[in-house]
Amino acid sequence: MAGSSPANAAEVNTFIGQHLRNFTDTKETIGHDRDWLATADLKLPPYEMTADEETLIKTAILELDNALDAIDMTFINRLTGLF
Repeated sequence: MAGSSPANAAEVNTFIGQHLRNFTDTKETIGHDRDWLATADLKLPPYEMTADEETLIKTAILELDNALDAIDMTFINRLTGLF
């Protein structure tokens, strides 16, 4: 059968572990973006965005960060060894 289905338990662990680590890294990155955007004024140089553009970006990241923070990380941390 063609495709990327794991052939054994080791591959399942590897694939799922990679996906969960990537997710955890992305979740952390979004948190850093939220922290930076909380103090950044994107309307000033060098960014020179409009107020609407700034609001859109900051709101998008804040809402995404809030949604990611609401995820129960218990099992993800266990599987990735971050407990």
